[in-house]
Amino acid sequence: MKKRLFIIPLATLMVLASCSKPEVPDRAEIDTSKSSFNVGILQYAPADALDTARLSFKAALSNSPLVAGKEINFIEKFSFAKDVDDVTYAKSLVASCDIMLGVATPSAIHLKNERDEAGKKQPLLFTAVTDPVDAKLAKAFPHHDGSVTGTSDDNPVESQIQLIKKCMPQKQASEIRLGIFYTNSEPNSAVQARRAKATALEEGLSASNIFDEPCTGIADLQARCTSLCSKVDVLYIPTDNLCASNMNIIKPILDTWHVLCIVGEEGMLNGGHITYSVSYAYLGTRVGEMAAEIISGTRQTHEIDIEKSLDEDDWNKVYSSSNIADANLGYDIPSDILTDFIDVSAK
Repeated sequence: MKKRLFIIPLATLMVLASCSKPEVPDRAEIDTSKSSFNVGILQYAPADALDTARLSFKAALSNSPLVAGKEINFIEKFSFAKDVDDVTYAKSLVASCDIMLGVATPSAIHLKNERDEAGKKQPLLFTAVTDPVDAKLAKAFPHHDGSVTGTSDDNPVESQIQLIKKCMPQKQASEIRLGIFYTNSEPNSAVQARRAKATALEEGLSASNIFDEPCTGIADLQARCTSLCSKVDVLYIPTDNLCASNMNIIKPILDTWHVLCIVGEEGMLNGGHITYSVSYAYLGTRVGEMAAEIISGTRQTHEIDIEKSLDEDDWNKVYSSSNIADANLGYDIPSDILTDFIDVSAK
């Protein structure tokens, strides 16, 4: 019996050898011996929730005993939901800062992309990011083992959608017409929209009565929202940065079409009606404490897990009686539902 000799090409051997190399750990670099630090903050859009997170971050970092005696210089940039400006500001912050914070998913992504492209390794923090893994900011949650960490505002979408039947007991679930409105260029919003639709189906709403219709930006926000509200009973808006910044445009549409509006967070109750909301003050404070640990050398970025608020006891249960009255829904939300909620219009 003849023996066959198999010859493996050199190129194949080289590929196999390269595949066996261990992956280089993703580690941030910061000189903790310095006495002065530039802290870059890039905020994607002007919204109450994002402002709260940013200000809470600054307060927690500035007041932390871990950085006592060190000079903390904040360099803040605001993009007003313009991606071109967001990228430009990200480049400037990467070039001049020791550590950076991205407030909202697009800003965090742009900071990471620009940092990596420049070949730099500053610690990068984020807050108000719904899904850091989907956004490719981290490989895993919560133990990311990388150079990027922070706090996620992954909100209780499922519980928010379950509010629909509680607020509208006069209708059978299969009869309720639900609109899901968001900006299709915001990955955080698309993630929540998918979860909202899946939950609505689980709650018994009919697929033919669920309208998932995003806008593309500020240019068509009013027209798209009007079209959607003209054919639904209730509108769900996730923690979408563009929508949150323009609830003053959305509110008159809700009033005209008498549509109940469940929003992703309490800052959106300047136009919306009711929600379970995570606390952006808490999220900002926690990421500020993380920054203090990194700057002081107490812990390194890869050692700090990504955090989010998962405990229902930490959610803010809020509604706006004045906005509900303005919408003239044609029915009353059951009083026993609102017992545990705080009326923000009464503040």
